[in-house]
Amino acid sequence: MNDALVNILLRQEILNENCKNIEQLSRGIANIADNSFKCHYTTLILINSAMICGVSAFMNSYPKTMVVLSNVTKPIWRKSKQFILFGYNLENITYLLRWLQKYNYDNTGNFIIICQSSQTDECDEREAVKILWTHKIVNVIFVNLTDNGTGYTYDIDSFCENGPPIKVKNWDHCLKFGMKCTMQFPLKLKNLYGCPITVSTFFQPPYMQLTDGLPSGADGDLLLILAKSLNASLTIRTPWIGDGWGNREKNGNWVGSLGDLYYNLANFSMTSASITETRSEDFQMSKFYRNLKLVWVTHPKIKEASTYKLMRPFKPSSRAALFISFIIFILVFMVCRTKNVKAMFKTVKILSAPTKSLFYYFQICLGQPVAVQTKKTRILSFLLIWIFYCFLIRTFYQVHLINSLKTDVYLTNFVSIHDAIRDKYNFGGGLALKDYYIDEQVIYNNWEGVNSSDYYDIMNNLTEGKKFVLAMNLATAKHYLKQPGKKLHVLPQRIVTSPTAIFFNKFSPLVRPINKILDRLIECGILGMLFQNATTSRYIYKKK
Repeated sequence: MNDALVNILLRQEILNENCKNIEQLSRGIANIADNSFKCHYTTLILINSAMICGVSAFMNSYPKTMVVLSNVTKPIWRKSKQFILFGYNLENITYLLRWLQKYNYDNTGNFIIICQSSQTDECDEREAVKILWTHKIVNVIFVNLTDNGTGYTYDIDSFCENGPPIKVKNWDHCLKFGMKCTMQFPLKLKNLYGCPITVSTFFQPPYMQLTDGLPSGADGDLLLILAKSLNASLTIRTPWIGDGWGNREKNGNWVGSLGDLYYNLANFSMTSASITETRSEDFQMSKFYRNLKLVWVTHPKIKEASTYKLMRPFKPSSRAALFISFIIFILVFMVCRTKNVKAMFKTVKILSAPTKSLFYYFQICLGQPVAVQTKKTRILSFLLIWIFYCFLIRTFYQVHLINSLKTDVYLTNFVSIHDAIRDKYNFGGGLALKDYYIDEQVIYNNWEGVNSSDYYDIMNNLTEGKKFVLAMNLATAKHYLKQPGKKLHVLPQRIVTSPTAIFFNKFSPLVRPINKILDRLIECGILGMLFQNATTSRYIYKKK
């Protein structure tokens, strides 16, 4: 009985001593976290309910905002990118990681994981690295109690698996002088050692062109730069189900390039896709690296008949006034031919042959030379006024006629999609673009979905006069119009100017290294140069 009591007391003494060591270690880790974590993010502290050694010490030493939870509670804060995990052994830590995964916490955030068991096999850093790799957690410091607390991290190895545990540099110094430690979480996956990355995309000039599996174009050249910078072997695939950018169907399934990403058939999707609410909900995006202008295009504008150009110099009001003046002239001419008017002219001796003088006026109006055979001042004055009137009309007409003959007038000149709807045109495009008109039920409910593989045929049909309005990106439309004989009418009204990004599955560890590369390319202006080179080339648009 006494031996059993001694053993219990001894075990309790060991446990108390172990807790003292963990508390001291937690204070040092709090200082490291204070200098490594960002103050504008709330730190999530997750503990195992059976072991709470060191948590109070950490909380008392960590000055930034924090939320404390256990894996048996429901989450109350999901926006954290900084995590402190207290677990007794690797089994407990695995439960905590599964809990984070279940509630969709950001596994690409910064993690400090403290394994508190004094048994080496229960907190083995090599096994811990395998577990962390399985849960796609790479920005991590794993701490066990060996050598009074040692921090480990890891990276990918040349076999495309998790590498061995690596002791964190300056760890002992940071534990001892935490307030003076400037250690940050190093960027991981900068070098993939030739490991394959699979990218889902599709043929979309001038952004992406595929020749024998090799990409080119604005996005294609960028993709080659990313693969070389990451030291990765590149594998290109086109959508397994559907085609084009991809959209979420009514049953919740994704198709197209984003469908490949959603079902883990690709590491990321690169299609210069615009940003929509549905896409941002289900996927993670890189930094925005370009703008995409989405517009409406339809058949070429129909020219008005050339004969109408003769009437274009005059506005409708001018046409009406001119028409009335000639009608008055004809009526006067007809009235002057009546017997009563002729008798009146003879009585007052104004004109001996009025019909002949009126014929002179008509000749003058037509610009013909006239030999007037009269010496009466009143007749000559009226004739002079009539000549001046005809001269002004003819001069103004000729001046404006020159511009009218040079200018083409079009009968169909849509400015917005509403003009096309008014003229009973069908319209549509990629189903994802439909989301931009969710508040305009007339457009949303009558939208016709178009596959990306059908865009080329539709543009050909539009060139030939098909009555349809197609939603598409402006760069592709301009690239198509470079071909001889291809004509489209681009409506002035834009659908949206959307930033473009590379799409990843939620919380992909590749986001941070790719964003780092994009930052450098954007700052150097390389992306603008790639786009300019792709859009100014004379590449012939061929259907694939």
